[in-house]
Amino acid sequence: MSKNFEAFLELDKKDLENQYIILVNGKMVAKGFDIEKMLTRVRKKYPKATPFVAKIPDERMMVL
Repeated sequence: MSKNFEAFLELDKKDLENQYIILVNGKMVAKGFDIEKMLTRVRKKYPKATPFVAKIPDERMMVL
């Protein structure tokens, strides 16, 4: 399992509902609603890293 995925599983997602998060090297480096702006900033700051991007669903969302 990757460092970013492990960090995602352990992340407290309570206050992040309906937001995007970006993880780099196991640390959350960005969160918000505008994924394009976030990715632009993260790619400039970490040009050699591959960011892990996820959208945190609403607590009431059911995934089947």
